[in-house]
This record gives sequence, structure tokens and C-alpha cells, in this order.
Amino acid sequence: MIKKGIIYIISHLALCLAIFLFIQKPIFLLYNWQHGGSQCTFSDLTKIYYHGLPLDLATAGYLTIIPFLIIWIYLVFPKLNPRKILMGYDGIIALLLSIITLADASLYEFWEFKLDATVFLYLDDPKNAFASVSLAYIAIRVLAIIILAGIYFLVLAFPIRKIEFKQTYQRKWILTPIYMILLGGCIFAMIRGVRIWPNTPGRAFYSKTAFHNHAALNPLFNIAYTTSRTEKFDDQFNFFPKEKCELIYAPLFPTKGNTTEHYLNTSRPNILVIVLEGFGAVFIENLGGMKDVAPNFNRISEEGVYFTQCYCSSFRTDRGIVSALSGYLAQPTTSIMRYSHKIHTLPGLPKSLKNYGYETQALYGGDITFFNMSDYFIAAGHDKLVSQDNFPASERTTKWGVPDHTAFEWLYQDIQQKHEQQKAPWYTTFLTISSHTPFDVPYHRLEDVKFNAFAYTDSCFGDFIDRIKTTPAWDDLLIVCTADHGFNHQEIASPDFPHIPMLLLGGAIKEPCKIDKIMSQTDLPATVLGQLDIPHEEFIFSRDVLADTYIYPFAFNTFNNGFNFRDSTGCTVYDNTANRALYGKDENREEKGKAILQTLYDDLSSR
Repeated sequence: MIKKGIIYIISHLALCLAIFLFIQKPIFLLYNWQHGGSQCTFSDLTKIYYHGLPLDLATAGYLTIIPFLIIWIYLVFPKLNPRKILMGYDGIIALLLSIITLADASLYEFWEFKLDATVFLYLDDPKNAFASVSLAYIAIRVLAIIILAGIYFLVLAFPIRKIEFKQTYQRKWILTPIYMILLGGCIFAMIRGVRIWPNTPGRAFYSKTAFHNHAALNPLFNIAYTTSRTEKFDDQFNFFPKEKCELIYAPLFPTKGNTTEHYLNTSRPNILVIVLEGFGAVFIENLGGMKDVAPNFNRISEEGVYFTQCYCSSFRTDRGIVSALSGYLAQPTTSIMRYSHKIHTLPGLPKSLKNYGYETQALYGGDITFFNMSDYFIAAGHDKLVSQDNFPASERTTKWGVPDHTAFEWLYQDIQQKHEQQKAPWYTTFLTISSHTPFDVPYHRLEDVKFNAFAYTDSCFGDFIDRIKTTPAWDDLLIVCTADHGFNHQEIASPDFPHIPMLLLGGAIKEPCKIDKIMSQTDLPATVLGQLDIPHEEFIFSRDVLADTYIYPFAFNTFNNGFNFRDSTGCTVYDNTANRALYGKDENREEKGKAILQTLYDDLSSR
């Protein structure tokens, strides 16, 4: 009886490992063949399997703990037949593994990072989480999950069908605990890893090519590990003793300038902030991007104050919008937008402007309740929220809601109405939606559906600017145009991904010019408020790049558990999981980036 129990536990362990090695990894590699899999040589595959094996073993060990305990109970109480319990457990595990396998493979092309605890943030609102995909897409994957779960179950349940668990009592009460303790010790060693420190996701990170690391990393292990650490903000990034961290960080974020160079001809313009969804510099020709995608932005940028070296703070809208409006750095392992009690402690550009008589509103053509966005917009100081619910159902013609040309038309009419009623000053945030997957737009100029969607948003933006320029409302209007994040046509962890446009436009601008200082998206609030001579000290991560205190230009960006630090000496992309630089290794830049990240998480914890 002891022998059969041990055989079953070892078989379960081996079959879990076989699933990871021969089903889960091949599915990930084949599904993402166009996103990095096709570039893997035989040597790359060997390294992927080799470096991923410790975490695959650890995960197999975790999945075998419950069968191990059930078998031990059976050996003590042999009249308790474990067959049904083990079958039920394997059924649950098969379904769980199937969902994780396919979700990990499917989402990678959109997120470009391994499935982790952040997936739970988006599943809080499943309606909007799946808004960008069709019913056919979902149906096919649900069917695939069922089929794969069946295959997994047949694999895991194979030993149960072959091993007969007899209900007879055997007097081996001395040997039983000895064998089981030894076997349990082996399982524990697999889980922890035969090293001084326990296994972490970084164990699988060995390459400068992010796809190779992600292919090696077991998604179930990564979800479990990141879930256990999500809420412990002040413990996550303790790179330095507190005194050293403060010494490195102190000169990086001056929040108050003595004098600011002014580019406006009025101190109280009406302000419109347009945040273009995913509109990275890769689409803008005069920023080194493509020629034919955004000709309107390329043309119009010559008419304003153009910041050519602006870099976004993150890779997701929920982080990017907070960075742009609150000047708060994006977090690589979570999103402050999900925490209502924390976002209400943040400053906000519209909140500051309200203190000086501005009427404030936010416009978003989709479901503004998605991912706690409405709560954030209100906390940031918007008195009025306009979303898809304010438009007729006939105008919600895309997966995400109202297409950009309809939202721009509403904005145009709203500005005209405000001007006629002489409601000034006013402030509006407008977040576009059409240049977002699934890229279903009423526009057909480019063959590539992704690039065509960005070309559509560009055409809407161009039409809006050309029309508003001919109206009297233009004279005292300041338009701040930027993006929420870059576009993953490039690798998210690349030095170029964070590059985004930043443009000050409108009749309130004295004269056009280009400013080539390196800056961050988080600098938007302090820079705008500086032009209005409004204090902005509460924006602790935002700098007035036009002030005399801005003497060390740099940009800081985060991706999934990593950061990107850029200054005049170069750019360093640092992966916290791998605990090393992926690009541009430089001790000085790494040190500054780590100090910023440590300070950010200490502040996040205290809010």
C-alpha cells in the first residue's frame, strides 16, 4: 500500500512536469510564433527549457502537495478510498491549467509580459476586459479551454486508473511516516529550489531577449508569486538603506522653480488636454516614426510648442492617465487606479485649476467605469464626466463605444457652446479610444488594421484642429496633446517604446518652437501649471521642464516589473525580475532608477 501511494505521488509530480514541458511551453511558443517564437533557434529552445525547469519543477511540486496529503491520510486511514477525491482535484487542476495556458499564450501578443497578478485587476470588470475581442474570439478560446482541460485531465488521472487503492489495513506504522517524510522533503526541495534563497520568477530570466525569458517562466508560478506580493508595497523594492536612497533621489525631482520661461500670451487660457490612445512616437514622422500613419499630427506639430523628447510613464492606460494628470509615476507591479482610498490622496491638474476658478470635465467615449476610471477622474478634480452613456446607442458603433470622430464632434460643439455662453475659464480632459485593439474604425486608408486605426485617430485629430482654428474659441485656447503610452509595435521593454509626443497648441501660444529636453509624461502637470504661475509642489514626481530648476533632464518609465531610465548619457532598461539590465548597463543610471522606484513604492504604501 505504501509503495502504491509513493508511485502515485511520483507519477502525479512527473505528469505535472510533463504538461509544462510538452504542452504548455509548446503552445506558448507556437501561438506567439510571430511575436518572437519564430526567431528561436534550437539553442534558444534548449536554454528556455533549461532555465525554466526549476520553476516548472517547483510548480509541479506545489500541485502535488494536496495529493501528497491525501495519500498520507489514506495510508493512516485505509478505509478512506482517495480515488474520488483525487479525481476531483485533478479535474479542478486540469481546468485551471487549461485556462492559464491559453490565457497566457493569447494575452502575450497584447501585453508582451507573462501572465501575472495584474490579470485580476482587469477581471474585476469582465464586460470591459473583453470589450476589445469578438464573441467568436471568446467562443473559440472557451472551446479550446474545454478541450485542453480534457487532455490535461486524462494525463493527470492516468495513475488513478492504473493504481488500485485497497481498503485493507497494513501494520507499517513505523515505515509509513519515514517514507512520507522523505518524499515530502524531496517535494519541498523542488518547490524551494536547492539554493540558499527560495525560487522567484527571476530564476527563469537569463537572456537579454525578453521573449526567451517569458517563454521560460511558468505562468502559474508567476501568478502565485506576484499575487502573494501585490499589496506589500513598501517591502517590494528596498534596493538601498533609507539614507542612501534619499541621498540619490533628492536632486532628481525639483518641484519648485524660481523663474519659468513662458510660452503663453495669457495666464488663464481655456485648457483642453487630449490624450491619444497608444499614440507612440513610432507613428510620427518628425519623431523618427512612420511616414504615412499620422500626417496631420506631423503637420500640426509645427504650429505649437513641441517637446520632441517626451517619454511615457507606463505601458497601460490606467497608469498613463494617472501619470499625465496627477504627475504620479506608474508602478511596475500594480496600478494605483484600483485603490480608491489611494487615488483620492493624489493631486490632479484639474483639481489644481478648480482652485483658480476653472470648470472641469472629462470626456471618454467608452465605459468610464472600467477599471475604476470614473473614480479616478472625479478624484483628480473633474466635476463632469461624459462617456458613452451620454451618446445615443446608435453612435456606439465600436467594441469600446463611441468612435473618435463622434467624440471629437461632441467636443467641438461643447467648446463652441462654452464660448458662446462665455463660460471661462474651463478645463477638459479627452481620452480617445479608437486606436485600441480590436482597431475597428470607420476608416480605410492603410492595409494594416492597426496602423489604419491610428491613421483614423490622426485624421479625426487633424479635422478637429483645422475646424477649431477658424473659430473665435481658438484665441484663448491651450491644447495639450500627448499619449497615454507607446505602442507595442515595438517591444515594451525596449528603449524606444516609451517615446511619445507632447505638444502645446492653440491661440494661447505665443509662437511655435521645438524643445528637445528629455522629459517624462509625469512632467505635464507641473509644466502646464508653471505656465499659469500656479504652485505645483504637491506633484512630487512632476517637474516644470521650462523652469530654471530643471537642470538634469531625464525620463523614467516602468514596464512589467522593470524600469527604463534615460538621460543625456544613454538609456538603461532594467528588469527587476532578472535583477540586471537588459539594455544599456550603467551603474549610475541603474542606481538612480532604483532610488526612484524605491521612493515611489514607499510613497504608494503611505497613501
